[in-house]
Amino acid sequence: MIFTLLLTACSPQNENNASVNAESARTAQCLALQSQCQFDLMSGQVEVLFDVEKIIAEQSFNMVVNYHGTETLMSISGYLEGVDMFMGKIPLFIEERLSGSLKDNSKKSSAANTLLIDVDAKLQSKENALVIDEIRQTFQGEVLVGSCSAEQMTWRIWLTFTTNENKTYNKTFTVESYRM
Repeated sequence: MIFTLLLTACSPQNENNASVNAESARTAQCLALQSQCQFDLMSGQVEVLFDVEKIIAEQSFNMVVNYHGTETLMSISGYLEGVDMFMGKIPLFIEERLSGSLKDNSKKSSAANTLLIDVDAKLQSKENALVIDEIRQTFQGEVLVGSCSAEQMTWRIWLTFTTNENKTYNKTFTVESYRM
């Protein structure tokens, strides 16, 4: 009888549930205690997402940066540092992603969408509108935060965006991490 219970507990259905849970954990999302998920750049908009529901100290996670705008981003650099406690500056290595392993519904910049921008509020026809290509890019970096004595810690993330026209934009936001 005990043998039958053990066999029932190890059914393939449990394996399917585990793979579904692993897949949903890989979906890029905004964190519950993230100070800002989206922000504007002069040339477009940025969305910063994570592949975990909450950040656990000493467990790596991915940060996904989705960009759409009128200029191409050449690079994103940055670092994070502790707000509550000095933990040093942890560099972020963020690279453009050509094809995704995370679900974020982004396309490479070669699949530019057309955006109609109205030149003058009085002009309503398509013939009188300026057509500009909208660039879509996705960047990703693996991140690991250190553990400290506090159960919860606030981290400030500093990002620098450099465009193909050598313009730079700096943005900061905060996230929370937890000890295991």
